[in-house]
Amino acid sequence: MVGNSEETGSESAGRRSEAGRAAVGWVVDVQNDFMRPPDQGGRLYVTDLFDSSDPGAVMALPRIEEAVRWMQANCDVLVFTGDWHGYDDEEIDPDEPDPRAGTYPPHCMGRSDDPVERDGAEIVESIRPEDPIVLERTVTAEEAMNAGRRAVRERRPVFIRKNRFDVFEGNPATGAFLAALADEMGSEPVIYVAGVARDVCVTQAVDGFQRRGYETVAIRDATWGLGLESEKETLARWRVGGQVLTLAELEGRQAQR
Repeated sequence: MVGNSEETGSESAGRRSEAGRAAVGWVVDVQNDFMRPPDQGGRLYVTDLFDSSDPGAVMALPRIEEAVRWMQANCDVLVFTGDWHGYDDEEIDPDEPDPRAGTYPPHCMGRSDDPVERDGAEIVESIRPEDPIVLERTVTAEEAMNAGRRAVRERRPVFIRKNRFDVFEGNPATGAFLAALADEMGSEPVIYVAGVARDVCVTQAVDGFQRRGYETVAIRDATWGLGLESEKETLARWRVGGQVLTLAELEGRQAQR
């Protein structure tokens, strides 16, 4: 599990702000239902929907784990997001799901009474944060801002729960949370992004950050897609407003500083 650093958030943020390097690690939806193949219980395994030979998100998990370790060592705050569904959510269609129309079978049912369904919503154990600050789907802007300040000061991970793939729609207080992070750190952060699915939740996060003026660095080999958009198209769009690096390139650039 991902633990907390002994270093205080204020000390870390102060050093980074002086260097102009305030940083946030952002890990998108690395949850059991998305990361486990169907024969292991995953209810919406991230694999190319149009290529039966695609091995899927298990191929990205080692890089995601490495990316999280890099974020722990180099970012002021580590944020995890996750779908947290009930059967009344618009994206859940048990009968006729259509990914192209934005509907999917039941997955990440964090609001379910069924413990097996709830387990699918949990972040995979290898990167699961310990004692995170949780932003529930119904959190107010004020509560989200307080959570952002606490995350920096206490150097605690954050888990943002959402009911839509787009974190800004699925948890409307996300914008207020980010603003509080920037305020507490003394500058708008660079946001380093990894997770799944590249062409749904990840790109909606990256596109959303860029529309709001945040500098982004997408870690291209620490993600996986559903085949709804080609990887080439997605990465090209991300490069317009930010950077796209492999984990090795990111680590190498850090080592040169």
